[in-house]
Amino acid sequence: MLRLMEGHVSLKGSWKQGGLLLVVALLGVALGLGIREFLLPSPKPVPPPPAASEPLIPRAIPIPHGVESHTTAGGLLQEINREYVDVLSRILPSVVNIFTARPVSADAGETVPSTDSDTRNSRRAPTDEETSLGSGVILSPQGHILTNAHLVKNAREIRVQLFDGRRYQAKLLGLDEPADVAVLKVEAKGLVPALWGDSDRLEVGEQVFAVGNPFGLSGSVSRGIVSAKGRNPNLSSSGFENYIQTDAAINPGNSGGALINVEGFLVGINTAIYSRSGGSNGIGFAIPSKLARFAYESLVARGKVVRGFLGVEAQEVDEDMQQAFNLPDTSGALVTRVEPNSPAAKAGIRRGDVIVRYHGMNVRDPAELRLYVSETSASAEIPIIFYRDGRSLTVQAQIMEQPEQGSRTEEGARWQVVRTGELDNAFAGLQIVNLDDSLRAQLGLQPHAAGVYIVDVEEGAPSLDLLQPGDVIEEIRKVGKPSDKIRNIGDLLRIAAGEHGKEPVLFYIRRGGAQTFVLVRP
Repeated sequence: MLRLMEGHVSLKGSWKQGGLLLVVALLGVALGLGIREFLLPSPKPVPPPPAASEPLIPRAIPIPHGVESHTTAGGLLQEINREYVDVLSRILPSVVNIFTARPVSADAGETVPSTDSDTRNSRRAPTDEETSLGSGVILSPQGHILTNAHLVKNAREIRVQLFDGRRYQAKLLGLDEPADVAVLKVEAKGLVPALWGDSDRLEVGEQVFAVGNPFGLSGSVSRGIVSAKGRNPNLSSSGFENYIQTDAAINPGNSGGALINVEGFLVGINTAIYSRSGGSNGIGFAIPSKLARFAYESLVARGKVVRGFLGVEAQEVDEDMQQAFNLPDTSGALVTRVEPNSPAAKAGIRRGDVIVRYHGMNVRDPAELRLYVSETSASAEIPIIFYRDGRSLTVQAQIMEQPEQGSRTEEGARWQVVRTGELDNAFAGLQIVNLDDSLRAQLGLQPHAAGVYIVDVEEGAPSLDLLQPGDVIEEIRKVGKPSDKIRNIGDLLRIAAGEHGKEPVLFYIRRGGAQTFVLVRP
């Protein structure tokens, strides 16, 4: 019993000891959780996914300044479209359709094939007049309209149709073929003039719109960019091409129409395309507004365009000319002729000088020089910088008004031809004659003009494809040596006989009313 008593007392002590251990364990767990909560940051709440009615808007398209942040991509496009519509709605009433009638010769009609297979039944189209379609731009409330000269030249009658369908007879106030612009006048009310823009501020890549009447479709608009500036696609030696090139569609009937920027300002007059098919190939040309405005204001005020005149003819500088004239680069206008008693002659400019700056502006080529001079007022004193014999010189030239061009007569003649033979130099393979009175008259030369006329250039000659039949050789210049005047065949043969080396020779020639240097390598 005692053992049992001892045994009962021992069991009760073990239960007390186990309970104490359990309490200690629970306290340890609670303490550990408290320490973890204190030391580790609490996780951030996860936001709920966007509602189905609020689609995510991609932000790759930049939002312009002034557009509210809640504008969607679709809303932005609508804003752009609305701007286009507003701009074009303002210019469309300013562009007109031009119809002209010209007298043509009796043999100029088009053949209209008959439905009968017998070709003897073919008939001729009417030949009394030719109707052409083009465009024009209203530039004053008084009814002045600017268009292309080639549309209205020799026109017997000119009619203008406004955007709202009204038609009027138009009067030709004047035209200027070198710039290909003409000014018409209509007596009409409620006209909407276009606003002039500054073509000099145009940048390549800038968006533009061509507005006109292609194929007679009134009020047509096409959009593109400025592809290039300063184009001279006709390579004219006397014109004033300085075209804006654009890929906006320009087709027959667009000529004379408006080229505008995104603000609706007139920056050009559409005038030509580069195409073999007659349709748009994405290469169109427009007269810059600066040049068109100059001609327009002069035609309105005086009935003709009054341009400045320096009195030089010039050619481009290539790498051969750069080397021959000891120039730093190929920019500039190489003077090939100086008009007697002209501003250039009085200022001391000579043939062979290379003009590189005019009135503080760099001269890249002869076309740029012509433009600068043409826009200069008569009597203005202009500083001109040029290279002569490798040295830079500066002169002051007093610009005068451009004189009228005279006409030239033509008549035929026969000559005694001299061949230069098989010379081992740049003079080989030429067939030449002396100038006589008949040749001088045919070429429009002065009675005392000297030189040698080229009848032909033989196959295998070093100058083949460089010199041409009809050229007049007036001077010979070897690189680094003084020039020699060529008065007749004897002068040329004497110089040719003394030339035994393989050095290139500069021929100074007259070609088709222009004068130029040609470098011939043996």
